Amino acid sequence: MHNPPYGQGIPAPRPVPYAAQGVANPHPTTAIEPQSPAEPIQADSFDLPRPVLVPEKEPVRVSVDNNRCHIYGICQQEAPEVFRISQGGSLHYTRNVPAEFAAKARQAVRCCPMQAIAINGGQKVGSRVTGDRRPARPPRSGTATRKSQKRIVVAGAGLAGLSAATRLRERGFDGELVLVGEESHRPYSRPPLSKQFLAGELSEEQLTFRADEALEAHWVLDTGIVGLDLHQSSLQLRGGERLPFDGLVVATGVDAKRLPEAPVFSERVRTIRTLRDAVAVQRAMHAAKAHRVVILGGGFVGCELACTAREHGMDVSLVVHSAPLLRRVLGERLGGVVGAIQRRAGVDVRLSTKITEWQDHGDMLRLRLDDDDVIDCDFVVLGLGSEPRTEWLRGSGLDVSDGVLCGPSTHVIDEWGRTMPHIVAAGDVARWPNARFDSEPRRVEHLIHAVEMGQHAADALLRGPHHAPRFAPVPRFWSEQHGTRIQAAGIPALGTDVEIVEGSLRAERFVARYSRETPYGPQVVAAVAFDMPLELLEYRDQIGRSRPRRNVSRRKRR
Repeated sequence: MHNPPYGQGIPAPRPVPYAAQGVANPHPTTAIEPQSPAEPIQADSFDLPRPVLVPEKEPVRVSVDNNRCHIYGICQQEAPEVFRISQGGSLHYTRNVPAEFAAKARQAVRCCPMQAIAINGGQKVGSRVTGDRRPARPPRSGTATRKSQKRIVVAGAGLAGLSAATRLRERGFDGELVLVGEESHRPYSRPPLSKQFLAGELSEEQLTFRADEALEAHWVLDTGIVGLDLHQSSLQLRGGERLPFDGLVVATGVDAKRLPEAPVFSERVRTIRTLRDAVAVQRAMHAAKAHRVVILGGGFVGCELACTAREHGMDVSLVVHSAPLLRRVLGERLGGVVGAIQRRAGVDVRLSTKITEWQDHGDMLRLRLDDDDVIDCDFVVLGLGSEPRTEWLRGSGLDVSDGVLCGPSTHVIDEWGRTMPHIVAAGDVARWPNARFDSEPRRVEHLIHAVEMGQHAADALLRGPHHAPRFAPVPRFWSEQHGTRIQAAGIPALGTDVEIVEGSLRAERFVARYSRETPYGPQVVAAVAFDMPLELLEYRDQIGRSRPRRNVSRRKRR
């Protein structure tokens, strides 16, 4: 698709009152002064808002590709009236979904990492709408666009940006909608990059999100953003072009971390964060005829890469600076279980180990470890975590110390603590306080979170900071380690106590509940299931709540 030419020649649309067009006043001079911090309150004393869906008026029809489905159970979490996992571990679903459950079914499609669910019928999601909710004529692009229309720009064409843009149309925003993305691809699912895509089980086309294909917007792809001018309410694009906006959604995501001492110029050393990265790793592994692979990093990306490489018969060394695997995410006890699973599959797990020397011999890499051991390998993949993509916001006046700082409603906060009523942030790049847990701003990097926060950010932008509710979701994520499905709800890293409430660690099939002490009693902060997707559902609604105090001696420490 040809991208419309946005540049210096486009005049900024005239400001229109919030009541007239449904978006907050864009002038930075109306920034809201910071309020004195409120006293913490008990989570049980109020009802936390849940992610909101836009109701649909027509029934839909769903189908599931069994070859793609991995029975993660996310669809049942989103639409239990439509999808159900049996005790035997198979997925059952209702093909013809009545209108009252259509929105939930569509949300399940959006949250499915494998894009295994297809949906047909119902309303045309993402279309421009008029007052009577009928689709309007497509907007004209470039300088021909009517100046009377308001323009909302989404900085970042990933899942969070797509989710925000779709919700804006669902809510009746009929102005100009522009998505600016650095990649040349439409939004796609990233979790399968390190497994199913790298293994050749899924193609590029199969990764593309399908639930919101009808989104009516201007796509400005393969375009980098280099700056933000708060005073002029405009983005500076690569090449010197300026893109004015009345409302802005910041959703630029994260980038892969790199080691400064690693020879990143070598074709044998790669990171994997984007589709382009995954394609490069796939080609390089084949070109190098890789049999010996070193993966640096013990997070989910590193562990899943180890699974993929072992499934293809490669010798894998997993070099991890800390111990055990996934310690920062799951804690020591459950991380130890993951390590046992990896070793049993033949992975050489090196914990509490650093690489002190890199040598590129052309036909192989030689790595010297801090214990003086030497590993020769054909290929190295860095799975060291991520960094928020905020370099384009430096000097803009926003707080980007660790991602983009937001208030509870997802409205962006500047360096002086003021709320920007015309700017929101969503997805991996956003740092905000989740009232379900406490007032500490944090970033969350999960697919479902990107969907939900994009939707909430769009609502918040249209309603304004005074009327938008707090964004207080239950974060959810999953992984698969050599056939073992790991699913989690909440933030396990906040927990100080871990209790096995279903199954057993010995069987590697269990549900663990994480909690921490608060002035109001033990607060449940997470639940993690190994091969128990159905049982996990019982604990999701406990996240953020306080439990009756128990005898400390009976608690199982992390």
